Amino acid sequence: MASDNIFSGLKVVDLASFIAGPSAAVILSDFGADVVEVEPPAGDFWRQAHNLPPQPQAEDAYQWHLANRNKRGITLDLKSPSARPVVERLVKWADVLVANTPHPARKRLKLEYDDVIQWNPRLIYADVTGFGEKGLTPIFQDSTSRRTGREAVCCP
Repeated sequence: MASDNIFSGLKVVDLASFIAGPSAAVILSDFGADVVEVEPPAGDFWRQAHNLPPQPQAEDAYQWHLANRNKRGITLDLKSPSARPVVERLVKWADVLVANTPHPARKRLKLEYDDVIQWNPRLIYADVTGFGEKGLTPIFQDSTSRRTGREAVCCP
């Protein structure tokens, strides 16, 4: 990474998945941040999503590459008690933590703001969601399905 980029020296832990969170982290990496993506043992969903309809058929996981370029990565089972010290070490190292797991899951994993800020009081906690804290509402989900053509492909 070039040392003259605007975010050179910025350290980011990316706990996010799907689109909104990883996209935020990849933009930081594009401008020089050192981003570590944490993936579950089965891998990020987008590593295999290129094989699922309605995605265009491709040999390569282009969606994953798009959202994870310029990032380093580790595999970590956040549900395992042995992951806790690793997460703590990452948080102490980081300037920014990007998370988009639903809040009930974050609470169970002890990854809410109040949990991690104890390890690093200067941490910027980026809580990124594509559809707000409550997720897709039935009305929005319906309109999203129509706009994307999802219903025509998988829900006749």
